[in-house]
Amino acid sequence: MEVMIDKMRIIISIIFISMIANGCGLVDSNSNLKINNNPSFTITDTTGYSKTTFSPGEHFDLSFTYVNTTTDTLTYIRGSSAPPVIFEILKDDIVIASSVDGYSFVQVLLGGHLTPKDTLKGQWQAPNTQYQYPKAILTPGLYQAKVIFPTFGQTAASSHLDIAFSIVQKD
Repeated sequence: MEVMIDKMRIIISIIFISMIANGCGLVDSNSNLKINNNPSFTITDTTGYSKTTFSPGEHFDLSFTYVNTTTDTLTYIRGSSAPPVIFEILKDDIVIASSVDGYSFVQVLLGGHLTPKDTLKGQWQAPNTQYQYPKAILTPGLYQAKVIFPTFGQTAASSHLDIAFSIVQKD
């Protein structure tokens, strides 16, 4: 009888640990999915023409799309009420400006999802936001545009993409 009780304790312990691991996201029910949905990140002038060289003071557009090409709903978690897609401009690995400058967000755990064929989008006319103070001024030099977006545990896509661009003084 005592051996039977020990076996039951072991089985109950395994079930309990499995439930905790699954609830904490340590076990992925779609672990075999791992599909790269090929997110798209572009930089264009304000007329939509793709380019990577701009003049000081010139505005440009950063755009991002991520299409769920799977047959499953993709889920993600983020740590604030900020938009799920955030753009940054870096120079020498230092953030110079971002698409959320001048805004404040509640630090709260939020979930989101992307149903099959649905698209996660983001767009920003850089380098400033409406409420950014002081405004960012990009001087001549090399820069990096970066988009940060949610990690979908079911896919192999990275959670950020980068584009190198430059500001040049025209004579």
